[in-house]
Amino acid sequence: MAAGFGILILFGACAIALAMFGLFIWMVFLIYRAAASVPVEHRRMDPGLVWLLVIPVFQSVWAFFVAGRVCGGLSDAFEARGLERGDCGRFKGLAYAVLMVIQLGLGIVGAGVQFAWAIGMSEASGGEKASLSPLQMAGMGVTGLAWILGIGGLVFLVLFVVEVNRRGKELSSLEPKSIDVGAHPRTE
Repeated sequence: MAAGFGILILFGACAIALAMFGLFIWMVFLIYRAAASVPVEHRRMDPGLVWLLVIPVFQSVWAFFVAGRVCGGLSDAFEARGLERGDCGRFKGLAYAVLMVIQLGLGIVGAGVQFAWAIGMSEASGGEKASLSPLQMAGMGVTGLAWILGIGGLVFLVLFVVEVNRRGKELSSLEPKSIDVGAHPRTE
């Protein structure tokens, strides 16, 4: 009975992880679409480079570039039309990037402290179960702080995506709708 419940929990955790990854892919697509709405002369980065956010760990550094360049291109495009739209979400994107870098660092430190404590205790106790030490509690506290910062980063990511998507749609609605029909073969 317990093994079946464990498998059910495993499948549930995998389903939640896949749903979260799908949600993240959708957010990256929205950022891509906003970056693609910027006219070529105002782009600070190719829209396809937004997809590098999908690469784990590299994303922690690349988020700074995406926030600065996509929002900068949107701002430039609005200013070229004589419209002032603020930073177009740059602050929110940079706040997300900063929180993710701090979270990554704290997560590594917290896990390292707990791992070091576990190795030291298993060697010292001869396999007996030990009580919580201040070192392990500190590691758990640092890891907990990393989780809290991760939730804050997620909030800023959602705010960034909403702002950039809104500005991208607004910019697309301002673009002239020119259609190049060309010569039709029957009219020649």
